[in-house]
Amino acid sequence: MKRPAWVVLALLGSLAGAHPVDEVVQGAYLTLTPGKVLLELDLTPGSQVAGTLLGALDANGDGKASDAEGRAYAAKVLARSTLTVGGAAVPWTLDTVTVPPLNILRIGGDTLKIYASAKRPDAVGAQTLSYHNRYQPARSQWIANVFLQPAGGWQYAVTGQQHSADGQQLTVKYTVSRP
Repeated sequence: MKRPAWVVLALLGSLAGAHPVDEVVQGAYLTLTPGKVLLELDLTPGSQVAGTLLGALDANGDGKASDAEGRAYAAKVLARSTLTVGGAAVPWTLDTVTVPPLNILRIGGDTLKIYASAKRPDAVGAQTLSYHNRYQPARSQWIANVFLQPAGGWQYAVTGQQHSADGQQLTVKYTVSRP
């Protein structure tokens, strides 16, 4: 079916506005699993600010990101985010980093992914988890969400969430049970 030209233009215009070119979009996806919290942090730089992120990522300036450079960069990013469980700070352990080709990142065409985990005690009852992302290589948009992955007889239920106005912080109240 052919669409009128104005429909095609409207669709293209909405796609172009889907990702800002002058910001880094940071999506944090926290997953509660037995004994730990998993983090997937997605960094998608817009083309106008990608150079700032790439300068920090490509430490030797050769136009490529080695595994060591990717891990060093991810460690710096993780150092700017905190996780507290029950009011106590819990350190992140870097698991893996996925760095797309820098020439694609430079034009805002892909996402750098950081995967980390943090140990936490499982205890039956009401719990609170807080995540705060303070990493800001350039103007940024932040979002954080929580997911539940029950296993081994542990069950989780979110009883409340609070996001900061800027999206940098997420506080989750949840219950833990063992049926």
